[in-house]
Amino acid sequence: MAALFAIVAYVDSTYDWESAIGLCHVPVTSVTPNPNAKLSAVVFEVYCGPLPPLNAHVALVPNGRTFSRKRDVDFLVLAGSDSPKVQWTGESTLDIRLPALAKVIKRETQVGHVTVTYTEALWGE
Repeated sequence: MAALFAIVAYVDSTYDWESAIGLCHVPVTSVTPNPNAKLSAVVFEVYCGPLPPLNAHVALVPNGRTFSRKRDVDFLVLAGSDSPKVQWTGESTLDIRLPALAKVIKRETQVGHVTVTYTEALWGE
């Protein structure tokens, strides 16, 4: 039984079956490559269910590889907001401007060798 559970857990972690059968939609809203073109910051949304919630996620993806929600884990998750503004300030430094009304669910400042800084947007930006 443990072996079966391990196989199911592995398949679930590597294959995006929810999107494949139409349960979830994961539209990419922007892709911003870093200066040396080795990584891209990918902003995307996740809609699972009949009503799409307002959310935004950001993940880092090596250039040349197709983005996958399961493989490329998000380091920023926002609820109730528009997409954040992403800007590379160096090969391994990323600045993210958070929307004024964003509720932060997950926010990491180090992703591998990339340092991430966050700036709060002013009201009306």
